[in-house]
Amino acid sequence: MEEDYLRELRALREEMARLTLEIIRLSGERISISRRIGEIKARNKMPVEDPDVERDLRGRVIDLSERHGIDVNFSLRLLDLLIEESKRVQREIVKSSIRGK
Repeated sequence: MEEDYLRELRALREEMARLTLEIIRLSGERISISRRIGEIKARNKMPVEDPDVERDLRGRVIDLSERHGIDVNFSLRLLDLLIEESKRVQREIVKSSIRGK
């Protein structure tokens, strides 16, 4: 018979995998929204970067991290990764709209 701790470990790992896959799914949703934002920016000749929006989101991430006991540096590294991917996607859209003209 399987030890209780092994059963618990397997269940925890499965939950960890489920949460990881959910983070990836949510990242896909975020990228889709980034594309839509990029299209709006391209049509209106707006810059990809918006430091005020990034600063606001950074503050919100810090606040949430502190309230939930999550390492702020980890949260900010994750946010930086998300923001950079959003900007990459938006730059592609802006670049393709310039070439399409």
